[in-house]
Amino acid sequence: MADTDSAPGDPERGREPDIAMWGASGSGKTAFLAALSIALNKSRDAGWRLIGENAVSRTELAKLRNTLLQARTFPAPTEALTHYSWMIIGPAETRRRWWWPWTARAARAPKIKLDFLDLRGDLYAESESNIDKKALVDSLVKSRGLIYMFDPDREARVGDAFKHLDAALHEVAGRMLVGDEYEDGKLPHHIAVCITKYDDPRVLRIAMEGGFTERDPTDELRIPHVPPDRVRDFFRLLCQEAHDHNTEMILDLIEAFFHKDRIKYFVTSSVGLFIDEDLGRFDPDDYLNVIDNAGGGLTIRGAIRPMNVMEPVLWLGQMLRPGAIGSGRWNG
Repeated sequence: MADTDSAPGDPERGREPDIAMWGASGSGKTAFLAALSIALNKSRDAGWRLIGENAVSRTELAKLRNTLLQARTFPAPTEALTHYSWMIIGPAETRRRWWWPWTARAARAPKIKLDFLDLRGDLYAESESNIDKKALVDSLVKSRGLIYMFDPDREARVGDAFKHLDAALHEVAGRMLVGDEYEDGKLPHHIAVCITKYDDPRVLRIAMEGGFTERDPTDELRIPHVPPDRVRDFFRLLCQEAHDHNTEMILDLIEAFFHKDRIKYFVTSSVGLFIDEDLGRFDPDDYLNVIDNAGGGLTIRGAIRPMNVMEPVLWLGQMLRPGAIGSGRWNG
């Protein structure tokens, strides 16, 4: 997309992209956030970092990072409504003024606002949770970028993703589409659909046995990945493999409410696959990076290598503010 500044008087000028996270409780949102901070630190595109906009958010971010990096485990499931605000700040770049191309304006660091509203998993089964429902819908209506988390492991066991998605989408549509502002009948958001827990044996097995994976010749670790043009089909297959038959409708539901050219699918993992240091590459017989511990919980076994965690966020930032984020450099 074009790398230009906003014109004078543009109401979007100076406004950071507003991105909301969305998904059932237990779908991996908090782990994703902790891994996002780590992924930005590890990125070859140096200079990106995640910070809390207020004291509560900064404290929570530090706790999430410590849970992954030090405690070597995952954040506990959310039991109450939580609302945090983070800002992703990138390296400053000097840009040419569109009306005076031979001069450059002062460098300005690109920023992406990330709101995180986490809700209990049984939210839509409770009649008394209308306040929490309204908070979620308000967040989705206000934002123009969405990160939707889909957990194939949870869907194989519980199967409640469709219930959450269907209820929230119809609430948002009822607020935004009944008037004449969006005449095409579609919601205006860009949405990154993130398939979580690629490191889970069942998810990786389906990808490999289904012929969805390939090897990146530039990847020394030789980790099998799902190329971008196959992720949508992989997502559909995972929906078909879910515990709840209604899950099969999720992809069609998303594409019915959002413009297809504003949807992008990602395969993600907060911790990545285990790589034996002696072997130095992916071993199909030994890749579990999350194992059971003696206390009945989970332990992260090896190095944390987030997979496709920062890419959805930077893609959304680029789509919402191409002049601030840049062109294809950070496109996922």
